[in-house]
Amino acid sequence: MSLIGEERKQKIVEWIERDGKVKTSELIERLNVSGESIRRYLEELEKEHRIKRVYGGAVLHQSMSFQPVSTSNMDGIRRIAYTAFQLIPNDALLYIGYGVAPEQVAVRLRGKNLTVVTPSLAVAKALFEQRAKGVFGGDIQLLGGTIDAKHLVTTGEQVLAQLKSYMFDVAILSVEGVDAEIGLTCDAFGLANITQAVMSQTRETYLLTDHTQFNQQKRYRISDFSPITAIISDFPEPQEWKIALASHGVDWRFAP
Repeated sequence: MSLIGEERKQKIVEWIERDGKVKTSELIERLNVSGESIRRYLEELEKEHRIKRVYGGAVLHQSMSFQPVSTSNMDGIRRIAYTAFQLIPNDALLYIGYGVAPEQVAVRLRGKNLTVVTPSLAVAKALFEQRAKGVFGGDIQLLGGTIDAKHLVTTGEQVLAQLKSYMFDVAILSVEGVDAEIGLTCDAFGLANITQAVMSQTRETYLLTDHTQFNQQKRYRISDFSPITAIISDFPEPQEWKIALASHGVDWRFAP
């Protein structure tokens, strides 16, 4: 295929990664090519395990999640994940935590040479499946420990001991509660400990949070906002949060 054809295919993948899906009619209009050309591009991308064709268009090719996922805000979560993916440099030592948004980042790591460390079974599964298909060539390190059956992550002293060996370039995190006064909280003691350890050993920490987690306070406090480099969200920064975040030097990145 010509270079321009490959460029068009790459644009299709980028649009799907950003929006979660795309319609054939939209691609014809955006790329100004025939429907036959679009169908050929989609067929090739599906053979490359980069997208999945559906009636009238295509969606992102990804593994089924271990986790029961509420789809009430999946469009917002996909936008957050796409924005986070763009911030990850090549050749980085990357930590990916638990949660739907970090898992969505994991399925977008095609073409990057990374070492990914995670306690999440869902993240590891997604990455292993991509590597088996030849679309992810990085290293995958699953931290060993006791499995938290609710969150499907490894926890405990074994995980904390292993984390001491790392200094991460980037960490992709998610928590259950984000509050302007309290900071970051979660509903599992073991996860709070792991998240604290990771943040203390990371150069750039990105917190992925959709609007449903705003002003939520869970059982275990993780930290204030000071360890966070930037918050990536599907909503603009709340006015009442500006002072608290500015005092800790935290950037807010809106995922449109």
